[in-house]
Amino acid sequence: MAASAAAVAITASSLLSAQPAAADTAYLVNVTFDNVKFTMVYDGCSGLCLDSDTWLEVYGTVGADTTAGAVSAGGLPYREFCKWGQNPCEAAWDASYGTTCTKQVSLGTHDFTKVFLCAGSYYQTCSTGYTKSNNTIPMQIHAGEQFKVTVAMQDYDSWSANDNVCNGYVWFGPYTAAELLAKKYVTDSQTKKMSTGYNGNPECWVAYHLS
Repeated sequence: MAASAAAVAITASSLLSAQPAAADTAYLVNVTFDNVKFTMVYDGCSGLCLDSDTWLEVYGTVGADTTAGAVSAGGLPYREFCKWGQNPCEAAWDASYGTTCTKQVSLGTHDFTKVFLCAGSYYQTCSTGYTKSNNTIPMQIHAGEQFKVTVAMQDYDSWSANDNVCNGYVWFGPYTAAELLAKKYVTDSQTKKMSTGYNGNPECWVAYHLS
């Protein structure tokens, strides 16, 4: 009887210790970048400065990770379009060619599903090839962690320093396990906008959603 009681006690103890703490549970959060909208555009003057240049040649990156670092996004927390800091060629935003070309954009909305994106461990480099509809970053988030959604875009200029045209970030959390399970971050994202106001360079708004 004593042996049986001991066995039961050991079994119960094992079951109890096998239960993960809330902080050890990872919750999947997907960050999807929908589009970037330029509402004001100015890229200096063209020709003999008789006209304003309202076209940009952009490259950039979007990203998402937690305070735990890149590991939270499988080591690939960034999606880059074009080639950071370079202008080997130019192409339309939704072109079916020129993966590393800067993208020509002007006033209007540009869908992230239509541009070639690569995944990267660093915001200026690619770790994979380029594909379209590659605009979602999955993250594993634990209770007590914060996570950040970011954008960084520049306009390439041959004769001067490249201009920042759309830069920003928003923080979320920290959340409890109950809040992560209830996806409170989805509601929070509705009031957390990413934008860059006009300051002589373009004005932009980046639409994204969490799921």
